[in-house]
Amino acid sequence: MNIAMRFFQPVLGSLLAIVLSTVSAALKKVSRPRWESLVKKLNNSDGFTRGKGAGWGEVSPYNVFKTTHPEIGSDIGSPSDLMPTRRNMISLPAWAKEISPFLANQLSDHTRRAYEKDLKQFFEFISARNLLEKFAELRAEHIILFRKALEEGRVTGTPLAKATINRKLAVVKSFMQWLRLNRLVTENPAQLVKGYPQNQESSLLGLSDEEAKKILDQTRTNSPSQVLHCAILHVLLYLGLRKAELIGLKIGDWGNERGVDVLKVRGKGHRIRVLPLTERLGLVLATYLKVTGRSRENTDQPLFIPTKNPRGTGLLKTLNPQAITYIVARYAKKAGVMKKISPHSCRATCISNALDRKASHRSVQHLAGWSTPLMIQRYDKRREDLKNSAAYAIDYGESGAVQTPAGVT
Repeated sequence: MNIAMRFFQPVLGSLLAIVLSTVSAALKKVSRPRWESLVKKLNNSDGFTRGKGAGWGEVSPYNVFKTTHPEIGSDIGSPSDLMPTRRNMISLPAWAKEISPFLANQLSDHTRRAYEKDLKQFFEFISARNLLEKFAELRAEHIILFRKALEEGRVTGTPLAKATINRKLAVVKSFMQWLRLNRLVTENPAQLVKGYPQNQESSLLGLSDEEAKKILDQTRTNSPSQVLHCAILHVLLYLGLRKAELIGLKIGDWGNERGVDVLKVRGKGHRIRVLPLTERLGLVLATYLKVTGRSRENTDQPLFIPTKNPRGTGLLKTLNPQAITYIVARYAKKAGVMKKISPHSCRATCISNALDRKASHRSVQHLAGWSTPLMIQRYDKRREDLKNSAAYAIDYGESGAVQTPAGVT
């Protein structure tokens, strides 16, 4: 038996090597024409193709762009996986090469991801429907069709809100303007496409003062998780921070200026605003650090960290945005607030409360971190409260009783 195995083992190894070699050659033979065809199409056109429906997985210009720009992310492999000697043969049109610097020019990671998604949807819509053959043929009517498809839900599967559609159109307009300024196109057809009229009333739900108090009354400071929740809810309702601003806070951002405890907040566009800490809020934060066993000397550490598994790759982790949403929803439910509440609802509540207490628009604008006071109207959830109507403030100094005809009460 051992003699037979010694004889057949080399033979079996040789046969296996032949089979694997044959399969590998067959796979290369099948896959190579795909990339050769891709390269040929790119060299003969500016990225768009007609015929078999250039869907996202085929030769969509955006998808082709991603194959040589891995920092944007890739759904298909690199051509070098199959044709290592032909990687440099892929020649992208000049306009497609501008996607990467356009995204890199955005300061926020969140903005970059949102812009990338919007551009992906736009190019997928254009290429998959064979609306045009060359990018130079792009006209306003193509973008209007995209707007209509977004409204009817034919792009994402569900109809989008008008504000969302306006944002996606703004991204397309911005990218086309980028191309125009870089002299890659002579005009921006997206500028001719109108967005939907925006309702100045936001659908965001705010809290009444009573509801906010009930939520804060549910907080405790007996354990690390409880004191974390307490600190987060107080910061949201007393300073009106955005989720990203709260997550980005570091221990070193808590300081003192001219005898006043302050918190330095990094807002949109990397703008920093300095907000004063009230005595109550300062006490809540001090209690949070004490109960969790952390020191203010660790200035580079995130202010808020998870209580479970706080470390990742040796460094302290920041909070997951969904964790903040969960905390707000959990305590709203405990307080008996049945309407849908989010961290942004706390922001609107904070702003409305400040306005109710006669805070100036200038100070509210600074608190919220807005570059314009126009947003105040959208976030003031109590401006239609009849008890606070401006009609009660009007007085012309009239005296005497109002003369009423007989029978009028």
